[in-house]
Amino acid sequence: MRCPKCSSEDSKVLDTRAGKAASIRRRRECLSCEHRFSTIEEVLREDLLVVKQDGRRENFDRHKMAKGLQRAISKRSIDPEQINALLSEILRRIENEYDNEVPSRAIADAIISRLRNVDEIAWLRFASFYEDFRGLSRFAREIVNLKGEGSD
Repeated sequence: MRCPKCSSEDSKVLDTRAGKAASIRRRRECLSCEHRFSTIEEVLREDLLVVKQDGRRENFDRHKMAKGLQRAISKRSIDPEQINALLSEILRRIENEYDNEVPSRAIADAIISRLRNVDEIAWLRFASFYEDFRGLSRFAREIVNLKGEGSD
């Protein structure tokens, strides 16, 4: 595993623990600079394809899903562990519901439905992109809906 500080390939594992879902969390120490860092290992499923709205198919990429979610939670005080758990939960749901192909819309819907319970501002950001909000009236309508559900 490459050290994030000095890029050395030499490290030793100090601690290994079961992570959330089917992941393994390892605490490592670089043998060159002694920097300590954590890694999370999980089984990658390479046979799952995402069917885009235009019909194209591409390999499912968890990091791409995480990047979209990261944009939505940018500058929000959300625990990274909570986001990792959210991503694992969404991935588990997708893998359970779809065998080989998953529509991109299903991925977005899974994120939107769970993100709303984590952070409403992040949910609004994510939904505004994937639901293609066309103007302020749509934002206002969604905010009124959030307030009607007992939000601050």
